[in-house]
Amino acid sequence: MMKKTNKTAIAMSIAVLTLALIGTACSNNAKNANSSPSASSTVSASPSPSPSASEVIAETESPDASPETLSGTGEYVGLQDSHSVEITTEEGPTPFQVTPEIAEQVDPWEKGTPVKFQYTSETLDANGENVEQNIIISIEKR
Repeated sequence: MMKKTNKTAIAMSIAVLTLALIGTACSNNAKNANSSPSASSTVSASPSPSPSASEVIAETESPDASPETLSGTGEYVGLQDSHSVEITTEEGPTPFQVTPEIAEQVDPWEKGTPVKFQYTSETLDANGENVEQNIIISIEKR
């Protein structure tokens, strides 16, 4: 009786792993959608790096539509990670995507530094939910 339970558990584990691999291979990734199909697949042991803000910008822009450039002012709070900053605006703390060059520019700035900036705002579909993404084009101290 114990051998049958172990075989069932192993079979279920294999089925779950197979479904996970299929789900990963069939994910709706823009990079995968543009690549040509191949007969073989490879599995990488290391995680893929997250896209930079410039890659995110390139993937979300359509050639027909150019997002409107907006201006804003506020107080610089700091880098959230390597591709986003937080600025306290009239609406409160607001995250903005930045390029590596802008991240390097603002990294030494102190919290509370008054800033003025230009940015675009895009609405993205994230798993069926509309999410607004603000992307800084330029920023300077006031």
